[in-house]
Amino acid sequence: MLRYRDSATGAAADCPGEWFDRHVVEGIQAFRVQSGFFRYAALAKYESILRRLASEDRTLSFVLGSNLTDPLTIEDVESVLSIMGGQASSRLTVVALRNALYHPKTFHVVGSDRSMAAMIGSANLTVAALGTNVEAWVEVESGDAQADQVLQNVAQATDWWHSTSAPGVFRVDSLEDARGLLADGILVDRETQRRSGTTFRPSMPGRRGARQRRWISPLGVAEAPEQEGEIALASPRAERGATVLRWCKKLSASDALQTSSGTHPTGKLRLARAGHDIDQNTWFRRELFGARTWIAVSRRGKDCEEAHIPFNVQVPNQRLRKESLLVDHAPHRAAGQHNVVTVLSWGSRLGKWLRENGQTGSWITIELDDRGEYWLRIQRAEPDWAPKKSR
Repeated sequence: MLRYRDSATGAAADCPGEWFDRHVVEGIQAFRVQSGFFRYAALAKYESILRRLASEDRTLSFVLGSNLTDPLTIEDVESVLSIMGGQASSRLTVVALRNALYHPKTFHVVGSDRSMAAMIGSANLTVAALGTNVEAWVEVESGDAQADQVLQNVAQATDWWHSTSAPGVFRVDSLEDARGLLADGILVDRETQRRSGTTFRPSMPGRRGARQRRWISPLGVAEAPEQEGEIALASPRAERGATVLRWCKKLSASDALQTSSGTHPTGKLRLARAGHDIDQNTWFRRELFGARTWIAVSRRGKDCEEAHIPFNVQVPNQRLRKESLLVDHAPHRAAGQHNVVTVLSWGSRLGKWLRENGQTGSWITIELDDRGEYWLRIQRAEPDWAPKKSR
């Protein structure tokens, strides 16, 4: 079955996000993406479904452009890698060309009944494309020989990128791969992406129309505009509720990524007891972050769990912002020696800030409020509620 759709009328049923809502559902057997421009916020709504897909070692395939006009961010790549969980059937390839754009926009799903569906059109995998922009696309569903052949072609074309050795094509299987691409300028950090965005000032703005947003990401984060003309969403202004749980720690040099010359920083914060009346082996996993979705993964043959935690982050001389940070929990780390079993990864953006703004001896506080919001703050002053014997 072939169906042409477009979002010109603004009808709720006619937006690319509606296609995702219908097809990226529990029970799918495979998910493939080719997208010239990409923002992870567009996938957040389907994160638990895609994590489950990866954890069952089913096909999860991303081919993403990092074009000169709008390079891919390492933060978005890290978020995709987190979903993939290191599984062999989950693959991510970045395409970065010097003299051309990587420009496909194809999305392919295999349903629980093994039927296939695809969307092929103008929409990138970004929040604005899925719900606000005027987009046009063709929907293809299993049911006849012609449609089935097209669907096979879409899947094969996506998978081809993971096996080619063509110049400008990069397989990304780990955070180390991503950081290498960042060092080479293939990826950028999100702040660089925002700063590099062009600002267009129309001469007669009052004559320009505005469209109602039909599909919304649950993350509530601002997207940098695509250089093809997408408009950034407004920055969030999170309201703080009453504190339910809280924890703090004085940052060591290692925590603050201020290691001695020749020592490679781990990029991690060890979530230790730090003087609090808690069991550090269970409190972070079961209490502080217990309500989040945890995914079982295997690393170097050891079982562990990980969760992406959305924080409202505040650091000195910076405005409040939203960051999704990876927390992983591995009981085997204890090894009977009271070692820390739960760690938080600072991520590229916050990690860069720590390296450039020495915070050894500063305090980190993490709080959960009654709205389910997490708050992470780095400050010079010791919190008045810090335990007397913190460590």
